[in-house]
Amino acid sequence: MKTQSRIKAKTGRLLAAFVISAALGGAAQAQTDSTPPSAAQSLSCLRLPSAALSYPAKHRFDRSHGLMRLRLHFEKPDAAPRVEVLANTAREDMQDRVYRYVDDYRLPCLRPEDGTVSAVQEFNFSNSAMEELPVPETPQRRLPFCLVMPREDMRAPMSLSQQVQHVVASALFSGTGDQPPEVKILHSTGDRRIEEAVIERVQSYRLPCRTGQQEPQVMRQQFTFVPAGHRRFVLKQDAFSLVDFLSMTQGAQQLKAFFDFDTMNCPFKVNYTMYSPALPNEVAVGGKRDPNRIPFLRWLRERQLAFSSERQANELFGQKVQIQVPCGRLDLQPDTAAAGS
Repeated sequence: MKTQSRIKAKTGRLLAAFVISAALGGAAQAQTDSTPPSAAQSLSCLRLPSAALSYPAKHRFDRSHGLMRLRLHFEKPDAAPRVEVLANTAREDMQDRVYRYVDDYRLPCLRPEDGTVSAVQEFNFSNSAMEELPVPETPQRRLPFCLVMPREDMRAPMSLSQQVQHVVASALFSGTGDQPPEVKILHSTGDRRIEEAVIERVQSYRLPCRTGQQEPQVMRQQFTFVPAGHRRFVLKQDAFSLVDFLSMTQGAQQLKAFFDFDTMNCPFKVNYTMYSPALPNEVAVGGKRDPNRIPFLRWLRERQLAFSSERQANELFGQKVQIQVPCGRLDLQPDTAAAGS
């Protein structure tokens, strides 16, 4: 994620960016544009841990993403900042690393006349080879999405099933930031206890930045439960060229299509999430909406991977891959896997 920042620290696929808060305490609140900030207020003396943060990968195919946005309040020069969570979608082990990391922050040049110095820092965890797509432009201003999940990871209820179980739930936020969302199950291969646990979990989510005057906001989340000791199908990579992706789809030898990508502001990348046949697949392209791409994206969304078994289809449900669309033309004829120029 690209952010404007005063300080950046990047390690692997983890990005941490600082933005100085506009709400500074004590004497800082009385500053005018002509009064330069002190060393503490500009964070110029901020001391960070010597060891950089790293992704807490459980295994090499762990593709989880997580975000934590914190407001840090520095009140003493020799003490750790007080932490306020503004947004959180990170796993518990990711949160543990962030809390330990910021606990070592110090602002030694902080003086009593500086009051409380506050700053906002965002941590993004990703262990994926996919590039993050820019947020699409929309005709209306996007509502702030400040989702805060519980501190602890969800504990799956006991189940006798030896299969991977999926539950897809939607949450509708229509009230104020302290009110729970309305939760619905959109798709489930789990038993009743798992569905109830998912509903209870999502009902604990909050959007603290809501005032109750905004339009309702909806989010969707997939929960996957894997039996202990189960060896699950996984994709060894999550980024493919368009031709490589199409070669893995059903009826690849019989595809018939023609697309001129030179008319679509090429090259570009598409995030494809496999939900069919239970739910429609999803495709997403970042940046400004280009109507020239709509026919191709609709066609791409209809493509389904050629799974080797029902078990493989179930275990890869909800997996996301990134498809790299080049310039040139794609001209597919029956009995031809892929031909292009």
